[in-house]
Amino acid sequence: MPDSILQLAEADALASAWVQHLADERGIRMLLIKGASLSHHGLRDPRTSADVDALIEPGRFDELCDAILAEGWRKRPDILISRLTTLHSRTFLRDGWPCDLDVHSFFPGFLADPADVFDALWVARERLDFAHRTCDIPGRAASILILALHSLRGTRVQRRHVDELEHLVRLPLSAEEIAEIGALARVTGCVATLESVLPRLGVHVEPTEAELASTDLHEWRERVDSGWAGAYMWTVALRRSPWRERPRILWTAFWPSDRDLLLSRPEVQDRPAHKLLARILRWGRGVKSLPRTARAIWHNRSH
Repeated sequence: MPDSILQLAEADALASAWVQHLADERGIRMLLIKGASLSHHGLRDPRTSADVDALIEPGRFDELCDAILAEGWRKRPDILISRLTTLHSRTFLRDGWPCDLDVHSFFPGFLADPADVFDALWVARERLDFAHRTCDIPGRAASILILALHSLRGTRVQRRHVDELEHLVRLPLSAEEIAEIGALARVTGCVATLESVLPRLGVHVEPTEAELASTDLHEWRERVDSGWAGAYMWTVALRRSPWRERPRILWTAFWPSDRDLLLSRPEVQDRPAHKLLARILRWGRGVKSLPRTARAIWHNRSH
């Protein structure tokens, strides 16, 4: 495979412009999320991302994914646990391009119907140029909610997410912005998922009954409390799978295939001794994550 001739920042801008053009040609509504849109709104310092994230109107998600494949991109190889637990997005690669293209049908943490969420974000969209093409991005209030949800999911795992969340809650917000954030949070169903963040932003709003009754809220709270630990990921996979599939899933959790092992740990050499050591270390990480997983499930058992 030839080395990329594109720098990562160039690839990010070009891929953003390209996927916007692809969507526009087909009349598909799309918002470029995270990445440059967050720095544009002053929510975090500018930085080059390893991927381009696009949120697609849910009813036409498959259509855009098919179009991306038809244009020479390919789906990133995934492992069993990813196929069972990552239901909201697909990632695409292309030779010569150092960035991924991450396409979302919905964004985790918004508990309202995905089509209604997209419509609400779309109404408040703004425009931003990427590689001399004007693209659609979420407005500032929507970007605040997206960053808060994204950071909250990762605060137990990466210090970067903790820092981003702390920076976010220190932002000066006008009364109008606070009201807009609260209204948008309620209509998109993220008041309860952001119950630890919104009050720190000065946003005081009650969740709807539909949000509180959502089965996804229970899993969200477990996920945040567990830090998406390895043991918890497999718990979710087992829950979502029929009984006949569970023995295979349990065996894979204990002894992943060589393919899954090497994809999840690319630093491991494809040699028997190295793969055995990687599996032993993996068991250690899994056992270490069990108490946190158990606490998260126990704490949220009655919520």
